[in-house]
Amino acid sequence: MNEVMSYEGYNLLYNLFSLGIASMLFTTIFLFVARERVLPRYRMAVMVSGTVTAIAAYHYFRMFDSFNETFGPEAVEGVVYNVGYRYIDWFLTVPLLLVETIAVLALARAVQTKMLVKLVPAAALMIGLGYPGDAQLNVFYEGDASLWGLLSTIPFLYILYVLFVELGKSLDRQPAGVVKKIKELRLLLLATWGVYPIAFIASMNATGFDETSFVLREAGYTIADILAKCLFGLMIFTIARIKSAADDAEFEKSEYKEEVSK
Repeated sequence: MNEVMSYEGYNLLYNLFSLGIASMLFTTIFLFVARERVLPRYRMAVMVSGTVTAIAAYHYFRMFDSFNETFGPEAVEGVVYNVGYRYIDWFLTVPLLLVETIAVLALARAVQTKMLVKLVPAAALMIGLGYPGDAQLNVFYEGDASLWGLLSTIPFLYILYVLFVELGKSLDRQPAGVVKKIKELRLLLLATWGVYPIAFIASMNATGFDETSFVLREAGYTIADILAKCLFGLMIFTIARIKSAADDAEFEKSEYKEEVSK
């Protein structure tokens, strides 16, 4: 028998999933259409940003369907909400978020490679370790979810170290506007990624289905996703625009006619 959710809880998550779909989908469209508004060397970063939101849009459609099949008016008997869709999404998109951050800076190839070799495996490990706890899998460890949350925190802290310490050493040759935006990007990641463990903790001690924990977890994850992917992608686009203008006077003149004329 399916779990029953209150009208208020169902309506809140229904609307948030809809917001997630719309945000991811239309951010994707914008980024791919607007990629021509930056120099070619920065278009890859913008396209990676669009790929991130495209992947997320697909998985939000799947999560929306799973949510309705589990809790909706025409729920399918025996169906359980599949949290795996969210973790598959993160497993693909979180490493790409870090790739676009490094790509938009157009650092020396050796420096980019060094950063990505550290960041991408750590991101995949962070997501992989968090899933068993969130999905309440007891395949490897028959205890509460806190162990998986703790293990997942280790690569999370390592990623923050690379972004705040090692990446900071590579910003001395970047335009002032870019440095400011990168600092804002790192703070955005810290703030939004910080929501995930809070939502994780809110639900990890629940036994069986607990509506309050479920709603808090899914609402927190969805809001954090919108900020960490859509807003993040738009900030990457802004950085690409700033760097394009700094690299090419003709580009700056054509793209910022009013500013240049002043």
